[in-house]
Amino acid sequence: MKAIQFTVPVYGDDLFALLEDKKDNFYGYYHRHEELQITYILKGRGTIMIGNIVQSFNQDDVFILKPNEPHMFDKYGAQKVTEEDTIHAIHLFINLDRMTKFFTLAEFADLSTYFLQLDASKRIESSVARSFRGNFLNLLHKVGIPRFTEFITLLHTLLQYRNASISLYSGIRNLIYSDKDGERISSVFKYTLDNFDHDISIGEVASLVYMTPTSFCKFFKKHTMKTYIGFLNEVRIEKACQLLLNKKTESISETAFKVGFNNIVHFNRVFKRIMRLSPHSYIQLHTIS
Repeated sequence: MKAIQFTVPVYGDDLFALLEDKKDNFYGYYHRHEELQITYILKGRGTIMIGNIVQSFNQDDVFILKPNEPHMFDKYGAQKVTEEDTIHAIHLFINLDRMTKFFTLAEFADLSTYFLQLDASKRIESSVARSFRGNFLNLLHKVGIPRFTEFITLLHTLLQYRNASISLYSGIRNLIYSDKDGERISSVFKYTLDNFDHDISIGEVASLVYMTPTSFCKFFKKHTMKTYIGFLNEVRIEKACQLLLNKKTESISETAFKVGFNNIVHFNRVFKRIMRLSPHSYIQLHTIS
C-alpha cells in the first residue's frame, strides 16, 4: 500500500501560501494541516469530506477549513472525467501564528475574533461567493505589496459574508486522530471513494488496514461515529445526487446501479433516510430551484 501522510506540511515562510489546482483531482487522501485553508472552486464538481461529513461541491463554492480539520476533496463521479468535470481551484493556506502581530492591531480585531475563534469549518455557496471570485484570481497574478493588499481585502470580504456561511460542524466536538489512525482512516476513505460503485465487503476494507472485520468495525465507529456501511451508503447517495442533478443517467434505476446498489427498493429506502425525501422528490425540488 502506498505510504501516505495524514498531517501534511504546507511549505513556506510567509503569512500565506497559494496553490492553484488544475487537475482532475485534488490531493487524493484524507489529511490535515496546521494552516487555515480557504478554497475557491473555479471550475468542476465533486465530493468533499470534512471531519465525518460527506457533501458535494460545485463551481464557485468556497470552503473555509479550520486548522487541523481532517478533509479530502474527490473528483465528480466514478466514471472517466471529462473536460467539463475537470477541477480548477485555488487554495489559500494561512499561518495564523504568523498573523498574530496583525491581529493585535485594532483594525484587525474583527478578523482576529472570526478566524481564531472559528467554531467549525464553513461553506459559502456559489450565489454569494461569486462576488469575490476576482479576489482569488488577483492573488495568482499580483506580487509584493499589491498581493498582500489583495490578501487583506479578501479576508475582509470573507468577514463581511460570515453570516452567509454554512457551518460544517459534524456534531463531533473533538475529532482527534493520531497520525497512524489518520492514515488508516484516510486509506479507507480513499478506497471507498474509488470503489463505491462496486460491492465492498467489511472484510475487504478491514484487510486494507490489517485488521479483523470485528476490530475494524469498532475502530471505524470510534473514529467517525458511524458504521462503515452507514458511511458507504452516504458516499453512494451523495454520488447519486450528483448524477441525478447533472442528468448523467437516464433514470433513477440506472443511477442506483451506477452508485453500487443492486436493488432499487433498497436504494430508494436509503436515499429517503439520508436525504429526507425520495429521489423523485429530490429531482423535482432542485429542478424548481
